[in-house]
Amino acid sequence: MKKSQTKALNIVEQYGQASLSPGQKIFNALLKKIETERQLLAAWQEMIPLQQQLYVSQYQPLMRNYHRLVAQLVHLLDSAWSAKGLSRHDQEKISHIICSVSAAVIDDSDAADLKRIYRMHGGADFGAEAEQQDVEDSRQEADVNDSTQDAHGAERAAKRKKSAKAAAKEALQQEELHNASQSVREVYRKLASALHPDREQDPSERARKTVLMQRVNIAYDKKDLLGLLELQLEIEQIDQSRINSLSEQHLKHYSKVLTEQSAELRDEIAGLEAEFRMRFHFGPQEAMSPALAMRHLKSSIKGMQQNINALKNDLMAFEDIKNIKAWLKSYHI
Repeated sequence: MKKSQTKALNIVEQYGQASLSPGQKIFNALLKKIETERQLLAAWQEMIPLQQQLYVSQYQPLMRNYHRLVAQLVHLLDSAWSAKGLSRHDQEKISHIICSVSAAVIDDSDAADLKRIYRMHGGADFGAEAEQQDVEDSRQEADVNDSTQDAHGAERAAKRKKSAKAAAKEALQQEELHNASQSVREVYRKLASALHPDREQDPSERARKTVLMQRVNIAYDKKDLLGLLELQLEIEQIDQSRINSLSEQHLKHYSKVLTEQSAELRDEIAGLEAEFRMRFHFGPQEAMSPALAMRHLKSSIKGMQQNINALKNDLMAFEDIKNIKAWLKSYHI
């Protein structure tokens, strides 16, 4: 979508007009809001496959290499644990290090001896932890189901107690929804009447109208009023004067549809963001945007490479037990 089209859809003040009406201002604000949400949704949709490609091609291989080096470190420290000259406190430190570093990678390793070393140095039984987690998950799920049933019961009770005033309000809301839907249908019918390819004799013009009609149908199926209005503008079915002269009733109906359209866009954006956060382990309070997500991954790739280089240096140094002893002096549990 071109920005110029969205701007052209805005209602502009006319010469001699004091200011836009409240309905016109709401309409313009909704157009601007939807344009912002469209751009954000497009940015997420563009970023996610690029981010996933980078994650698979660069980050995952680095992470596997890092985990392999951590496993080597665990084996090296396990061998050093029984070396001569280590105090009991030094051995406790080594066990603490082994449990700390191996816990982060043990699920990604198929080496049974890594788990054996982890348990031997005081690590918890992973099978028991998993079983306990399953029990906790089942309890939480049961609590959620109970809460949902209670909520449904309360909702049914509330419906039974619905007052005449509430019923009248609901009926009014249903009427407004119907009117808003009819407004969308009205725009659709005008477009379909002008663009139906079966009524066109010229082959090239029929092909052009076929493409346009496909866009009309997609927009109508999505209840994308803004998209339909933009198509009207594109084929010159409406112009600026027509937009400026929209009645307050039309503006009210259009704004109702645009509000729903904005909410759907926000839901779609929130769904993509939530799925992304869950997949890549971002907390709900962490700032997030498509640009931040890519910067974070590139920073993680750089950090992982630095960790790998540091770990390689440690492995080389720890081949000498004297270096391990010296390192343990500065290590605090």
